[in-house]
Amino acid sequence: MDHKNSDRIGERHGLTRRQLFELGAGLGLVLTLTPSGSFAEGREELAIAIPADLGGWDHDYLAFDLVGLAVMKNCYPFMIEYGVKEQGGARVMDTGTVEPVFAESWESDAEGKVWTLKVRKGVKFPSGNEMTAHDVKWSKDRAFAAKANVAGVYRLIGLSEASQVEVVDDYTVRFTQSQPSDLSNHIQIICLFVYDSEELKKHATADDPWAKDWATKNPQSGGAYNVADYKAGQEIVLEANPSFPLDAPRVKRVKLQVIPAPANRRLLLEKGEIDIALGLSRRDIDDLRGKSGIEVISSPSNEFVFMPMAMGTPPFDNPLVRRAMAHVVPYDAIVANVYNGNARRSTSPVPLDMPGHSPAGYPFGFDIDKAKALLAEAGTADGFESEIAVLAGDVAQERAAVLVSSAAAQAGIELKVTPLDPGTLFQRRSEKTLPLQIANGQMWVNDIEYLLAVCLTPTGFLNYAGYDNPRIVEIFQTLNRTSDKAARNTLFAEVQGILAADVPWLVLAQPHFDLPVSAGVSGWVQPVDGLFRLRYLDA
Repeated sequence: MDHKNSDRIGERHGLTRRQLFELGAGLGLVLTLTPSGSFAEGREELAIAIPADLGGWDHDYLAFDLVGLAVMKNCYPFMIEYGVKEQGGARVMDTGTVEPVFAESWESDAEGKVWTLKVRKGVKFPSGNEMTAHDVKWSKDRAFAAKANVAGVYRLIGLSEASQVEVVDDYTVRFTQSQPSDLSNHIQIICLFVYDSEELKKHATADDPWAKDWATKNPQSGGAYNVADYKAGQEIVLEANPSFPLDAPRVKRVKLQVIPAPANRRLLLEKGEIDIALGLSRRDIDDLRGKSGIEVISSPSNEFVFMPMAMGTPPFDNPLVRRAMAHVVPYDAIVANVYNGNARRSTSPVPLDMPGHSPAGYPFGFDIDKAKALLAEAGTADGFESEIAVLAGDVAQERAAVLVSSAAAQAGIELKVTPLDPGTLFQRRSEKTLPLQIANGQMWVNDIEYLLAVCLTPTGFLNYAGYDNPRIVEIFQTLNRTSDKAARNTLFAEVQGILAADVPWLVLAQPHFDLPVSAGVSGWVQPVDGLFRLRYLDA
Protein backbone atom coordinates (compact mmCIF):
# COMPACT_ATOMS: atom_id res chain seq x y z
CA MET A 1 0.00 0.00 0.00
CA ASP A 2 1.20 3.49 -0.83
CA HIS A 3 2.39 5.24 2.37
CA LYS A 4 0.56 8.52 1.76
CA ASN A 5 -2.62 6.83 0.62
CA SER A 6 -2.77 4.72 3.77
CA ASP A 7 -3.21 7.79 5.94
CA ARG A 8 -5.85 9.20 3.55
CA ILE A 9 -7.81 5.93 3.69
CA GLY A 10 -7.76 6.04 7.46
CA GLU A 11 -9.01 9.61 7.55
CA ARG A 12 -11.75 8.90 4.97
CA HIS A 13 -13.21 6.00 6.96
CA GLY A 14 -12.71 7.47 10.43
CA LEU A 15 -10.09 4.89 11.42
CA THR A 16 -7.15 5.53 13.72
CA ARG A 17 -3.71 4.47 12.55
CA ARG A 18 -3.84 1.54 15.00
CA GLN A 19 -7.24 0.40 13.69
CA LEU A 20 -6.05 0.64 10.11
CA PHE A 21 -3.00 -1.43 11.00
CA GLU A 22 -5.17 -4.13 12.55
CA LEU A 23 -7.54 -4.07 9.58
CA GLY A 24 -4.61 -4.55 7.21
CA ALA A 25 -3.33 -7.47 9.25
CA GLY A 26 -6.77 -9.06 9.18
CA LEU A 27 -6.81 -8.81 5.39
CA GLY A 28 -3.40 -10.43 5.12
CA LEU A 29 -1.58 -7.21 4.21
CA VAL A 30 2.00 -6.86 5.48
CA LEU A 31 1.95 -3.37 6.96
CA THR A 32 4.14 -1.83 9.63
CA LEU A 33 2.95 1.08 11.72
CA THR A 34 5.64 3.66 12.38
CA PRO A 35 5.33 6.41 15.00
CA SER A 36 5.00 9.05 12.28
CA GLY A 37 1.82 7.32 11.10
CA SER A 38 3.13 5.98 7.79
CA PHE A 39 3.29 2.32 6.81
CA ALA A 40 6.26 0.47 5.45
CA GLU A 41 7.21 -3.05 4.47
CA GLY A 42 9.41 -4.01 7.40
CA ARG A 43 10.11 -2.00 10.53
CA GLU A 44 13.02 0.39 10.23
CA GLU A 45 12.16 2.60 13.18
CA LEU A 46 10.83 2.29 16.72
CA ALA A 47 9.65 5.04 19.06
CA ILE A 48 10.23 4.54 22.78
CA ALA A 49 8.87 6.80 25.50
CA ILE A 50 11.34 7.35 28.34
CA PRO A 51 10.49 9.09 31.64
CA ALA A 52 13.36 11.60 31.65
CA ASP A 53 16.27 12.97 29.71
CA LEU A 54 19.72 11.78 30.65
CA GLY A 55 21.69 13.94 33.09
CA GLY A 56 24.71 14.36 30.82
CA TRP A 57 26.76 12.49 28.25
CA ASP A 58 29.96 11.90 30.23
CA HIS A 59 29.92 8.27 31.31
CA ASP A 60 32.69 8.75 33.87
CA TYR A 61 30.60 11.17 35.90
CA LEU A 62 27.02 9.98 35.46
CA ALA A 63 25.70 7.96 38.42
CA PHE A 64 22.30 6.77 39.65
CA ASP A 65 20.71 7.80 36.34
CA LEU A 66 19.23 4.64 34.84
CA VAL A 67 17.91 6.38 31.75
CA GLY A 68 21.25 8.03 31.04
CA LEU A 69 23.27 4.89 31.71
CA ALA A 70 20.92 2.85 29.51
CA VAL A 71 21.34 5.29 26.62
CA MET A 72 25.10 5.13 27.05
CA LYS A 73 25.03 1.34 27.09
CA ASN A 74 23.73 1.55 23.54
CA CYS A 75 25.82 4.36 22.08
CA TYR A 76 29.20 3.93 23.81
CA PRO A 77 31.48 1.14 22.55
CA PHE A 78 31.85 -1.54 25.24
CA MET A 79 34.58 -4.12 24.78
CA ILE A 80 32.72 -7.10 26.25
CA GLU A 81 29.13 -8.07 27.10
CA TYR A 82 27.12 -10.92 28.61
CA GLY A 83 25.66 -13.57 26.35
CA VAL A 84 21.92 -14.30 26.07
CA LYS A 85 19.97 -17.37 27.19
CA GLU A 86 16.38 -18.60 27.35
CA GLN A 87 14.77 -18.72 30.79
CA GLY A 88 11.14 -19.18 31.69
CA GLY A 89 10.09 -18.64 28.10
CA ALA A 90 11.94 -15.32 27.89
CA ARG A 91 15.34 -14.12 26.78
CA VAL A 92 17.62 -12.90 29.58
CA MET A 93 21.25 -11.92 29.90
CA ASP A 94 23.46 -14.90 30.71
CA THR A 95 25.86 -13.72 33.41
CA GLY A 96 27.77 -16.98 33.15
CA THR A 97 29.08 -16.19 29.66
CA VAL A 98 31.09 -13.31 28.23
CA GLU A 99 30.93 -12.19 24.60
CA PRO A 100 33.68 -10.09 22.99
CA VAL A 101 32.11 -7.10 21.22
CA PHE A 102 34.62 -4.44 20.25
CA ALA A 103 37.22 -6.77 21.71
CA GLU A 104 38.64 -9.51 19.54
CA SER A 105 39.47 -11.47 22.70
CA TRP A 106 39.50 -11.07 26.47
CA GLU A 107 41.53 -13.59 28.47
CA SER A 108 43.20 -13.98 31.86
CA ASP A 109 46.31 -15.76 33.00
CA ALA A 110 46.07 -19.00 34.99
CA GLU A 111 45.92 -17.10 38.28
CA GLY A 112 43.12 -14.79 37.15
CA LYS A 113 45.16 -11.72 37.99
CA VAL A 114 46.45 -10.49 34.62
CA TRP A 115 43.88 -9.87 31.88
CA THR A 116 44.72 -9.26 28.25
CA LEU A 117 42.41 -7.37 25.92
CA LYS A 118 42.83 -7.46 22.16
CA VAL A 119 40.92 -4.75 20.30
CA ARG A 120 39.36 -5.61 16.95
CA LYS A 121 41.35 -4.14 14.07
CA GLY A 122 39.76 -1.79 11.58
CA VAL A 123 36.86 -0.59 13.75
CA LYS A 124 36.31 3.14 13.41
CA PHE A 125 34.56 5.76 15.50
CA PRO A 126 32.04 8.01 13.71
CA SER A 127 34.82 10.60 13.47
CA GLY A 128 36.78 8.24 11.24
CA ASN A 129 39.44 7.62 13.90
CA GLU A 130 40.35 3.97 14.29
CA MET A 131 39.71 2.42 17.68
CA THR A 132 42.99 1.19 19.19
CA ALA A 133 44.59 0.14 22.46
CA HIS A 134 45.57 3.76 22.98
CA ASP A 135 41.88 4.72 23.20
CA VAL A 136 41.36 2.04 25.86
CA LYS A 137 44.36 3.23 27.87
CA TRP A 138 43.39 6.91 27.61
CA SER A 139 39.81 6.11 28.61
CA LYS A 140 40.88 4.20 31.71
CA ASP A 141 43.45 6.86 32.64
CA ARG A 142 40.59 9.33 32.46
CA ALA A 143 38.45 7.10 34.71
CA PHE A 144 41.15 6.91 37.37
CA ALA A 145 41.67 10.68 37.16
CA ALA A 146 37.92 11.21 37.61
CA LYS A 147 37.93 9.19 40.84
CA ALA A 148 34.23 8.57 40.28
CA ASN A 149 32.14 5.63 39.07
CA VAL A 150 34.64 3.41 37.26
CA ALA A 151 37.48 4.02 39.69
CA GLY A 152 35.18 3.14 42.56
CA VAL A 153 34.03 -0.25 41.29
CA TYR A 154 37.46 -1.13 39.88
CA ARG A 155 38.73 -1.30 43.46
CA LEU A 156 36.58 -4.42 43.95
CA ILE A 157 38.86 -6.32 41.56
CA GLY A 158 42.18 -4.84 42.64
CA LEU A 159 42.52 -2.06 40.09
CA SER A 160 43.31 1.29 41.72
CA GLU A 161 46.05 2.92 39.65
CA ALA A 162 46.32 3.97 36.00
CA SER A 163 49.71 2.22 35.87
CA GLN A 164 47.89 -1.13 36.16
CA VAL A 165 46.55 -0.62 32.63
CA GLU A 166 49.31 -0.93 30.02
CA VAL A 167 49.47 -0.71 26.23
CA VAL A 168 51.30 -3.76 24.88
CA ASP A 169 50.92 -2.81 21.21
CA ASP A 170 48.47 -0.84 19.08
CA TYR A 171 45.70 -3.41 19.60
CA THR A 172 46.61 -5.04 22.93
CA VAL A 173 46.03 -3.81 26.49
CA ARG A 174 47.05 -5.52 29.72
CA PHE A 175 45.17 -5.11 33.02
CA THR A 176 47.16 -6.24 36.08
CA GLN A 177 45.04 -6.62 39.21
CA SER A 178 46.54 -6.64 42.69
CA GLN A 179 44.66 -9.91 43.32
CA PRO A 180 42.61 -12.40 41.33
CA SER A 181 38.88 -11.82 41.47
CA ASP A 182 35.85 -13.80 40.40
CA LEU A 183 34.17 -10.45 39.68
CA SER A 184 36.63 -9.37 36.97
CA ASN A 185 34.37 -10.14 34.01
CA HIS A 186 31.32 -8.62 35.68
CA ILE A 187 33.08 -5.40 36.64
CA GLN A 188 34.70 -4.99 33.23
CA ILE A 189 31.34 -5.43 31.50
CA ILE A 190 30.25 -2.39 33.50
CA CYS A 191 33.45 -0.36 33.10
CA LEU A 192 35.21 -1.31 29.88
CA PHE A 193 33.74 1.36 27.60
CA VAL A 194 35.94 3.47 25.37
CA TYR A 195 36.08 7.10 24.28
CA ASP A 196 37.29 8.39 20.95
CA SER A 197 40.39 9.79 22.63
CA GLU A 198 41.61 11.77 19.62
CA GLU A 199 38.25 13.52 19.39
CA LEU A 200 38.12 14.37 23.10
CA LYS A 201 41.69 15.65 23.09
CA LYS A 202 40.62 18.29 20.59
CA HIS A 203 38.30 19.74 23.22
CA ALA A 204 40.65 19.52 26.20
CA THR A 205 42.08 22.65 27.81
CA ALA A 206 44.72 23.37 30.41
CA ASP A 207 41.96 23.71 33.01
CA ASP A 208 40.01 20.75 31.67
CA PRO A 209 42.59 18.21 30.43
CA TRP A 210 40.02 15.40 30.06
CA ALA A 211 37.42 17.51 28.19
CA LYS A 212 34.83 16.95 30.89
CA ASP A 213 32.84 20.07 30.00
CA TRP A 214 32.61 19.12 26.32
CA ALA A 215 31.87 15.44 27.01
CA THR A 216 29.04 16.31 29.38
CA LYS A 217 27.23 18.40 26.78
CA ASN A 218 27.95 16.45 23.60
CA PRO A 219 26.63 12.97 22.73
CA GLN A 220 29.17 10.18 22.43
CA SER A 221 28.82 7.51 19.77
CA GLY A 222 30.49 4.43 18.38
CA GLY A 223 28.52 1.67 20.10
CA ALA A 224 25.72 -0.46 18.68
CA TYR A 225 24.01 2.84 17.86
CA ASN A 226 25.24 6.33 17.04
CA VAL A 227 23.47 9.46 18.22
CA ALA A 228 21.99 11.04 15.08
CA ASP A 229 20.16 13.89 16.80
CA TYR A 230 19.62 15.19 20.31
CA LYS A 231 17.11 17.77 21.49
CA ALA A 232 17.67 18.26 25.21
CA GLY A 233 14.59 17.41 27.23
CA GLN A 234 12.71 16.22 24.14
CA GLU A 235 14.21 13.49 22.01
CA ILE A 236 17.28 11.36 21.37
CA VAL A 237 17.53 9.79 17.91
CA LEU A 238 19.78 6.76 17.55
CA GLU A 239 20.86 5.14 14.30
CA ALA A 240 22.43 1.71 13.93
CA ASN A 241 26.21 1.91 13.74
CA PRO A 242 27.42 0.49 10.40
CA SER A 243 30.77 -0.28 12.07
CA PHE A 244 29.26 -2.40 14.86
CA PRO A 245 31.33 -5.62 14.77
CA LEU A 246 28.61 -8.14 15.72
CA ASP A 247 25.21 -8.77 14.14
CA ALA A 248 23.80 -5.43 13.08
CA PRO A 249 20.99 -4.04 15.25
CA ARG A 250 17.70 -5.26 13.81
CA VAL A 251 15.97 -1.88 14.13
CA LYS A 252 17.94 0.76 12.26
CA ARG A 253 16.55 3.87 13.90
CA VAL A 254 15.24 4.40 17.44
CA LYS A 255 13.60 7.57 18.70
CA LEU A 256 13.71 7.97 22.46
CA GLN A 257 11.02 10.50 23.31
CA VAL A 258 11.16 12.20 26.72
CA ILE A 259 7.64 11.91 28.18
CA PRO A 260 7.78 12.63 31.94
CA ALA A 261 4.14 11.89 32.82
CA PRO A 262 3.34 8.14 33.05
CA ALA A 263 -0.26 8.81 31.99
CA ASN A 264 0.99 10.39 28.77
CA ARG A 265 3.35 7.50 28.05
CA ARG A 266 0.49 5.08 28.50
CA LEU A 267 -1.87 7.14 26.31
CA LEU A 268 0.70 7.39 23.49
CA LEU A 269 1.13 3.63 23.54
CA GLU A 270 -2.63 3.05 23.46
CA LYS A 271 -2.97 5.43 20.51
CA GLY A 272 -0.16 3.72 18.60
CA GLU A 273 2.03 6.84 18.64
CA ILE A 274 4.91 4.98 20.33
CA ASP A 275 6.04 1.37 20.32
CA ILE A 276 7.36 0.93 23.87
CA ALA A 277 6.47 2.73 27.10
CA LEU A 278 9.15 2.51 29.77
CA GLY A 279 8.61 3.19 33.46
CA LEU A 280 4.89 2.51 33.75
CA SER A 281 3.45 1.35 37.05
CA ARG A 282 2.34 -2.24 37.54
CA ARG A 283 -1.24 -0.99 37.76
CA ASP A 284 -0.96 0.68 34.35
CA ILE A 285 0.66 -2.40 32.83
CA ASP A 286 -2.04 -4.68 34.22
CA ASP A 287 -4.68 -2.37 32.74
CA LEU A 288 -2.97 -2.63 29.34
CA ARG A 289 -2.97 -6.44 29.27
CA GLY A 290 -5.27 -7.74 26.59
CA LYS A 291 -5.86 -4.38 24.95
CA SER A 292 -6.01 -4.48 21.18
CA GLY A 293 -2.69 -3.72 19.51
CA ILE A 294 -0.68 -4.00 22.76
CA GLU A 295 1.35 -6.85 24.15
CA VAL A 296 3.10 -7.17 27.50
CA ILE A 297 6.47 -8.86 27.35
CA SER A 298 7.23 -10.58 30.66
CA SER A 299 10.53 -12.05 31.79
CA PRO A 300 12.13 -13.28 35.03
CA SER A 301 14.02 -10.48 36.75
CA ASN A 302 16.75 -10.23 39.36
CA GLU A 303 14.91 -7.34 41.04
CA PHE A 304 14.07 -8.28 44.62
CA VAL A 305 11.67 -6.70 47.08
CA PHE A 306 12.73 -6.85 50.72
CA MET A 307 12.09 -5.29 54.12
CA PRO A 308 15.24 -4.27 56.01
CA MET A 309 14.82 -4.12 59.79
CA ALA A 310 16.89 -1.58 61.74
CA MET A 311 19.07 -3.93 63.75
CA GLY A 312 20.21 -1.20 66.14
CA THR A 313 16.69 -0.07 67.02
CA PRO A 314 14.46 -1.87 69.55
CA PRO A 315 12.69 -4.22 69.20
CA PHE A 316 14.46 -5.16 65.95
CA ASP A 317 17.79 -5.40 67.76
CA ASN A 318 16.53 -8.76 69.06
CA PRO A 319 17.02 -11.64 66.57
CA LEU A 320 14.01 -13.46 68.03
CA VAL A 321 11.79 -10.51 67.11
CA ARG A 322 13.24 -10.46 63.59
CA ARG A 323 12.53 -14.18 63.21
CA ALA A 324 9.01 -13.61 64.47
CA MET A 325 8.57 -10.91 61.82
CA ALA A 326 9.68 -13.43 59.19
CA HIS A 327 6.67 -15.56 60.16
CA VAL A 328 4.07 -12.77 59.97
CA VAL A 329 4.69 -11.93 56.31
CA PRO A 330 1.93 -13.38 54.06
CA TYR A 331 4.29 -14.30 51.22
CA ASP A 332 1.84 -16.08 48.93
CA ALA A 333 -0.74 -13.33 49.35
CA ILE A 334 1.85 -10.72 48.32
CA VAL A 335 2.75 -12.64 45.16
CA ALA A 336 -0.92 -13.17 44.32
CA ASN A 337 -2.42 -9.82 45.26
CA VAL A 338 0.39 -7.30 44.82
CA TYR A 339 1.91 -8.80 41.67
CA ASN A 340 -1.10 -10.73 40.35
CA GLY A 341 0.98 -13.90 40.41
CA ASN A 342 3.53 -12.35 38.08
CA ALA A 343 6.41 -12.75 40.54
CA ARG A 344 8.47 -15.42 42.23
CA ARG A 345 8.58 -16.04 45.96
CA SER A 346 12.00 -15.15 47.39
CA THR A 347 13.65 -17.88 49.45
CA SER A 348 16.91 -16.24 50.50
CA PRO A 349 18.47 -12.78 50.84
CA VAL A 350 20.53 -14.04 47.91
CA PRO A 351 18.34 -13.49 44.82
CA LEU A 352 16.99 -16.40 42.82
CA ASP A 353 19.24 -17.24 39.84
CA MET A 354 22.33 -15.81 41.59
CA PRO A 355 25.06 -18.51 41.71
CA GLY A 356 25.16 -20.01 45.19
CA HIS A 357 21.53 -19.21 46.03
CA SER A 358 20.07 -21.59 48.61
CA PRO A 359 16.62 -21.70 50.23
CA ALA A 360 18.47 -22.40 53.48
CA GLY A 361 19.10 -18.66 53.54
CA TYR A 362 15.51 -17.92 54.56
CA PRO A 363 13.75 -20.91 56.18
CA PHE A 364 10.57 -19.00 57.06
CA GLY A 365 6.94 -19.16 56.07
CA PHE A 366 3.71 -17.49 57.11
CA ASP A 367 2.90 -18.91 60.54
CA ILE A 368 1.25 -16.69 63.16
CA ASP A 369 1.55 -19.30 65.91
CA LYS A 370 5.34 -19.52 65.42
CA ALA A 371 5.53 -15.74 65.37
CA LYS A 372 3.66 -15.52 68.70
CA ALA A 373 5.91 -18.16 70.26
CA LEU A 374 9.06 -16.29 69.19
CA LEU A 375 7.69 -12.99 70.49
CA ALA A 376 6.99 -14.62 73.84
CA GLU A 377 10.51 -16.02 73.92
CA ALA A 378 11.84 -12.53 73.14
CA GLY A 379 9.89 -11.06 76.06
CA THR A 380 7.43 -9.20 73.84
CA ALA A 381 4.41 -11.48 74.12
CA ASP A 382 2.08 -8.48 74.07
CA GLY A 383 3.48 -7.34 70.74
CA PHE A 384 4.74 -3.86 69.92
CA GLU A 385 4.13 -0.81 67.76
CA SER A 386 6.28 0.34 64.85
CA GLU A 387 6.04 1.68 61.28
CA ILE A 388 6.66 0.50 57.76
CA ALA A 389 8.08 3.23 55.51
CA VAL A 390 7.27 3.02 51.80
CA LEU A 391 7.96 5.23 48.82
CA ALA A 392 4.96 7.52 48.38
CA GLY A 393 3.09 6.73 45.18
CA ASP A 394 4.60 3.25 44.79
CA VAL A 395 1.39 1.24 44.64
CA ALA A 396 3.12 -2.15 44.91
CA GLN A 397 5.04 -1.13 48.03
CA GLU A 398 1.92 0.34 49.62
CA ARG A 399 -0.14 -2.79 48.90
CA ALA A 400 2.58 -5.07 50.28
CA ALA A 401 2.91 -2.94 53.41
CA VAL A 402 -0.85 -3.09 54.04
CA LEU A 403 -0.82 -6.89 53.73
CA VAL A 404 2.12 -7.20 56.12
CA SER A 405 0.52 -4.78 58.59
CA SER A 406 -2.76 -6.67 58.53
CA ALA A 407 -1.07 -10.04 59.06
CA ALA A 408 1.20 -8.70 61.82
CA ALA A 409 -1.84 -7.49 63.74
CA GLN A 410 -2.80 -11.15 64.21
CA ALA A 411 0.36 -11.53 66.30
CA GLY A 412 -0.28 -8.37 68.29
CA ILE A 413 2.11 -6.22 66.24
CA GLU A 414 0.76 -2.82 65.22
CA LEU A 415 2.53 -1.46 62.14
CA LYS A 416 1.66 1.95 60.74
CA VAL A 417 2.27 2.37 56.99
CA THR A 418 4.15 5.64 56.39
CA PRO A 419 4.50 6.88 52.78
CA LEU A 420 7.57 9.11 52.37
CA ASP A 421 8.58 11.32 49.46
CA PRO A 422 11.89 10.37 47.77
CA GLY A 423 13.93 13.08 49.51
CA THR A 424 12.68 12.24 52.99
CA LEU A 425 13.07 8.51 52.36
CA PHE A 426 16.67 9.00 51.23
CA GLN A 427 17.45 11.17 54.26
CA ARG A 428 15.97 8.76 56.76
CA ARG A 429 17.75 5.85 55.12
CA SER A 430 21.03 7.75 55.43
CA GLU A 431 20.31 8.51 59.08
CA LYS A 432 19.29 4.88 59.73
CA THR A 433 16.09 6.09 61.43
CA LEU A 434 13.66 3.73 59.69
CA PRO A 435 12.76 0.78 61.92
CA LEU A 436 11.10 -1.11 59.08
CA GLN A 437 10.81 -0.27 55.41
CA ILE A 438 10.12 -1.78 52.00
CA ALA A 439 12.88 -1.50 49.43
CA ASN A 440 13.56 -2.74 45.92
CA GLY A 441 16.99 -3.81 44.75
CA GLN A 442 18.70 -5.06 41.64
CA MET A 443 22.27 -6.29 41.74
CA TRP A 444 24.27 -5.10 38.75
CA VAL A 445 26.69 -7.94 39.40
CA ASN A 446 25.15 -11.39 39.75
CA ASP A 447 27.45 -12.56 42.54
CA ILE A 448 27.14 -12.93 46.32
CA GLU A 449 30.44 -11.10 46.87
CA TYR A 450 28.96 -8.00 45.24
CA LEU A 451 25.71 -8.42 47.22
CA LEU A 452 27.70 -8.38 50.45
CA ALA A 453 29.71 -5.37 49.30
CA VAL A 454 26.71 -3.15 48.63
CA CYS A 455 24.05 -4.48 51.02
CA LEU A 456 25.33 -6.56 53.91
CA THR A 457 28.62 -5.09 55.10
CA PRO A 458 28.96 -1.87 57.15
CA THR A 459 30.15 0.33 54.27
CA GLY A 460 27.55 -0.90 51.76
CA PHE A 461 25.50 1.98 50.40
CA LEU A 462 22.35 -0.20 50.39
CA ASN A 463 22.90 -1.52 53.91
CA TYR A 464 19.59 -0.07 55.13
CA ALA A 465 19.43 -2.49 58.07
CA GLY A 466 22.73 -1.29 59.53
CA TYR A 467 23.85 -4.93 59.43
CA ASP A 468 27.30 -5.63 60.84
CA ASN A 469 28.31 -9.24 61.42
CA PRO A 470 32.11 -9.67 61.83
CA ARG A 471 32.06 -13.13 60.25
CA ILE A 472 30.19 -11.82 57.19
CA VAL A 473 32.87 -9.12 56.84
CA GLU A 474 35.61 -11.79 57.07
CA ILE A 475 33.88 -13.88 54.41
CA PHE A 476 33.55 -10.86 52.14
CA GLN A 477 37.25 -10.09 52.49
CA THR A 478 38.11 -13.73 51.72
CA LEU A 479 35.83 -13.76 48.67
CA ASN A 480 37.54 -10.61 47.46
CA ARG A 481 40.84 -12.47 47.36
CA THR A 482 39.86 -15.76 45.77
CA SER A 483 38.37 -16.96 42.51
CA ASP A 484 38.41 -20.66 43.47
CA LYS A 485 34.90 -21.89 42.69
CA ALA A 486 34.72 -24.62 45.32
CA ALA A 487 35.98 -22.32 48.06
CA ARG A 488 33.54 -19.61 47.04
CA ASN A 489 30.58 -22.01 47.04
CA THR A 490 31.46 -23.16 50.56
CA LEU A 491 31.52 -19.56 51.73
CA PHE A 492 28.26 -18.78 49.90
CA ALA A 493 26.56 -21.56 51.87
CA GLU A 494 27.99 -20.25 55.15
CA VAL A 495 26.80 -16.73 54.34
CA GLN A 496 23.23 -17.91 53.93
CA GLY A 497 23.35 -19.92 57.15
CA ILE A 498 24.40 -16.79 59.02
CA LEU A 499 21.73 -14.67 57.35
CA ALA A 500 19.08 -17.26 58.24
CA ALA A 501 20.04 -16.85 61.90
CA ASP A 502 20.44 -13.06 61.87
CA VAL A 503 17.48 -12.20 59.60
CA PRO A 504 18.46 -8.61 58.70
CA TRP A 505 15.73 -8.58 56.02
CA LEU A 506 12.31 -9.94 55.33
CA VAL A 507 12.49 -11.16 51.73
CA LEU A 508 9.19 -10.87 49.90
CA ALA A 509 9.30 -11.52 46.17
CA GLN A 510 11.07 -11.14 42.87
CA PRO A 511 8.61 -9.51 40.47
CA HIS A 512 8.86 -10.32 36.79
CA PHE A 513 9.86 -7.46 34.52
CA ASP A 514 6.88 -6.43 32.40
CA LEU A 515 7.25 -4.29 29.28
CA PRO A 516 4.18 -2.96 27.42
CA VAL A 517 4.83 -2.75 23.69
CA SER A 518 2.91 -2.34 20.46
CA ALA A 519 1.92 -5.60 18.81
CA GLY A 520 4.75 -7.15 16.84
CA VAL A 521 7.64 -5.78 18.89
CA SER A 522 9.85 -8.64 20.02
CA GLY A 523 13.41 -9.59 20.83
CA TRP A 524 13.58 -7.97 24.27
CA VAL A 525 16.47 -9.29 26.36
CA GLN A 526 16.07 -8.75 30.09
CA PRO A 527 19.24 -7.08 31.41
CA VAL A 528 20.83 -7.90 34.75
CA ASP A 529 21.61 -4.23 35.37
CA GLY A 530 18.32 -2.66 34.32
CA LEU A 531 19.91 -1.01 31.26
CA PHE A 532 18.04 -1.85 28.05
CA ARG A 533 19.95 -3.20 25.04
CA LEU A 534 18.26 -1.95 21.89
CA ARG A 535 20.25 -4.01 19.39
CA TYR A 536 18.21 -7.14 20.13
CA LEU A 537 14.81 -5.55 19.46
CA ASP A 538 12.84 -6.61 16.41
CA ALA A 539 9.42 -5.82 14.99
